[in-house]
Formats: sequence, C-alpha cells, structure tokens
Amino acid sequence: MARWTIDRSMTHALDGIVALRVRIIGGHVNILPTDDPVTFEVTDVIGEPVTVTQEAGILTIHYEDLTRQGLLDRLKPIQLSGYKGVGARKATVNLRVPTDCPVDVTTAAAPVVVAGLTTRTKVKTATGEVTLDDISGDTDVNTASANASVRSPHGTFTFNSASGRLAIAGGRLAELRAKSASGQLLADTDLMPSARAGLNTVSGEIALRVPADTSATVELRTVTGGADSDFGLDRRSAPARTVLSGKIGSGVDPASITTNTVSGRTALLRRAPEAPAAIPEGA
Repeated sequence: MARWTIDRSMTHALDGIVALRVRIIGGHVNILPTDDPVTFEVTDVIGEPVTVTQEAGILTIHYEDLTRQGLLDRLKPIQLSGYKGVGARKATVNLRVPTDCPVDVTTAAAPVVVAGLTTRTKVKTATGEVTLDDISGDTDVNTASANASVRSPHGTFTFNSASGRLAIAGGRLAELRAKSASGQLLADTDLMPSARAGLNTVSGEIALRVPADTSATVELRTVTGGADSDFGLDRRSAPARTVLSGKIGSGVDPASITTNTVSGRTALLRRAPEAPAAIPEGA
C-alpha cells in the first residue's frame, strides 16, 4: 500500500487505479476524465492533514480519524462540528481519472464537480453544491440542503435531499428518481423507451419537461398543490387530491412518469421540436 500524509500542496501521478473514494469536510472536489495516468492534486490544506492511500487499485483521499470509524459517513455536520476542529478543515482536491473509474465522494460542505465519467458516480454532501456534466452510468446524489445542477446525464439518475434543489438540462435517461421535502425538482430531459421517472416532494415544486413526441403513461398527483400539463391528460379532483393521468404519444414501449406532492405544484411540460433542453423555471 502506498500512503501520503499531506499538509501542503502536492501533485502526484499513479498507475493502476480502478476506483476512487474521497472523504473531506470543506474546500472543493473537482473530478475530470483523462486518458493519461491518474493524477491527484491536493492544495489549500487548512487544519488537519489529508491522508491519501493507494491499495488494491483503490485511491482514497480522506481524514483518517474521521473515516477509520465511519464518522464522516454517519454523523451530521452539527454532530461533527465539535470534533477535533472539524469545522475548520478544508482542502482543494483535483483529480483526473479514467472515464470508467467508479467514484464515491462524501463531503460536509465542500462543493463537488464531476464531469465526463461513464460508470458509477456517487456523491453525498450536507451543504456543498453538486455540479455534474456529461455523466452516464449509475449516478446517485444525496444532500441535506445543497443543490445539484446536472447537464446531459445518461443512464440512471437518483437524487435525495431534505431541502436541496435539483436542476437537470438535457441528456437521455433510462431511470430518474428524485425526492426532496421542500426543494424544487426541475428537469428537461429525454426519456428512453420503457424509462421510469418518479419525482416526489412535500412542498417543493416539480416541473418535468419532455420532448413533444415522448411516449409515456403519466400520473401527476398532488394533495393541495396545483397540477398542470401541456399534454392532454384526464383530471380528477377531490377535496384532498388532484390527479392528472393518461397516456401521451404512440410508441410501443412507453415510459412511465409519476409525480407526487403534498402542497407543492407539479407540471408536465412539452419541449417543442428542435428546441434545446433548458432547466424549467418551475411549475
């Protein structure tokens, strides 16, 4: 096993890396693709040094006292704040990895940027903004209050947050699963045949825009919020529920679209032919 303890700026190139794990508190994490050997750069280290290990092809960048016992994964930021000056720890981590390298990132407050990867991408953060660009494969994002901005995703995409906002523009998905209690869920994307899209909030708005020729079975449900559609859907209203449902398009392998809110508004929007995908402004 190779091992580095980093308390000042350092850049290093490595061979044989097949997976990446990052566990830091504050600062920044930037992960970009490369055809060259893997490169990690750690700069702007504040507080405790950062530990980097390479073992069995797995590159791990972390704080040993937080990750050895799983504290960073298990504890909330408010619980961590009193532990050995955790709130003051920061580092900027820049990485270049192969496009097919699985990535697993956990931060407390550090923003995360990931671009150009084609396999498993997992990001977990409390308050750090998440930016994803041209990713494919299986993508899983979990935040407490942080927002996620996503451009051109492909494959499957999952988002879970307490109050964070999800904004997706472009791409083509086989599965889209998104949940936020009070955050907005806004997406303009293509759905593959037989794709499944399920978006759920309590009070957050939902706006999903799909191409005009999309074929799908649709059910939009809300308790007290409004429900709208640019497509011809049947409306059923009762004192405690409004449901818009029906089938759009004429394809033989329709996708499935469902939305659920309690008090948030929900809308299914139509993207005109030849119009570029753009983040909807809200329901």
